[in-house]
Amino acid sequence: MAVNELSKAFIFGSVFAVIFLSPLHAQTAIKTPSDSNATAASQSPTGQAPDEATKKITELVHAGKYAEAQQLTTGLLAAYPDDRRLLKAKALIDRLLSPAGSTSPAPGGSQPNNSVPSAQSASAEPLTGTDQLDYDSLIELGRQAQQTTDLDQQKKLLQQFMDRSSKILQKHPNEMLLWQVRAASAISLDDPLAGYEAGQRLLAAGAADGSDANLHHLLSQLNLKGWLDKEKHQAIELEKQQATWTDPATGYMWTNQDNGSDLDWSQAKDYCSKLRLAGYATWQLPTTEELRAISDQVINGGIKLSSKANLAWSTSVRNPSGEPCYFMFDQRGSHCATNRRFVRALCIRCPAQQ
Repeated sequence: MAVNELSKAFIFGSVFAVIFLSPLHAQTAIKTPSDSNATAASQSPTGQAPDEATKKITELVHAGKYAEAQQLTTGLLAAYPDDRRLLKAKALIDRLLSPAGSTSPAPGGSQPNNSVPSAQSASAEPLTGTDQLDYDSLIELGRQAQQTTDLDQQKKLLQQFMDRSSKILQKHPNEMLLWQVRAASAISLDDPLAGYEAGQRLLAAGAADGSDANLHHLLSQLNLKGWLDKEKHQAIELEKQQATWTDPATGYMWTNQDNGSDLDWSQAKDYCSKLRLAGYATWQLPTTEELRAISDQVINGGIKLSSKANLAWSTSVRNPSGEPCYFMFDQRGSHCATNRRFVRALCIRCPAQQ
């Protein structure tokens, strides 16, 4: 599955875009804090930095130039000390530049509020202790996902963000900034259930009624995928319960039955790659070791094979002949051959894809 436009620079870029509520249409370059202050005096509402200045901060973050973004934000705060957008941006940039676990107070002694500005729900409680450390770790995961050029590694980092943020959000459900990044990550990972949950949280917080065009764009993408529709969500949940099984030991999701007929190795790979089930389109053929790990589940009937031979194709091949291998559940071993008789396809989704 190709990682879409939201997956790389969007993760942090969207965080800063959502902080700055005004539409970012101006294209004027901002070279120094003093230049931006002068522009702000004539073009921005009272107490708020101009759009072109906040746009420049977002661009610097997109480019990974966090020190320059921090310098510009600090200069703007000297002229606009009450601009809450700048306070939030400063707090996040400080986290990016600080070692994990350290925190920087917002200018003027104010503690940063991490909720989405356009979502006017109950404000998030200040994080302390290990919760603050966990939050900083999430920021670091997002930073690593932004910087890597390896798409597989990027998906793994995004999945780690999803797993870790889920735990902290159970304790601090009003951290709307995390819900927004979860929504963006869900789109990148093609996870409709996580996308629905994040979307509902943002809607309940009033995000659809706010003035943030970037947040509206994110919600629109969720909506176009059908991930904000309650009935579709319930249908996906039901299909997931009825048609899949998740291994509690590994977190891998499996189809709970095979394709239903004989097929060769190429056909098995094609079947899994094209499968759309439980809202997911990122299924694949498992390895022999992954099949071995579910032997008990197959033998006990938890996962059903339509052939009495209990054979399933794997991604493994025998070297140097290149013959494809299938797994024999009754013998708990593999065999490599081009034979297709009685061999079926079971499909898997690994945690890095979920």
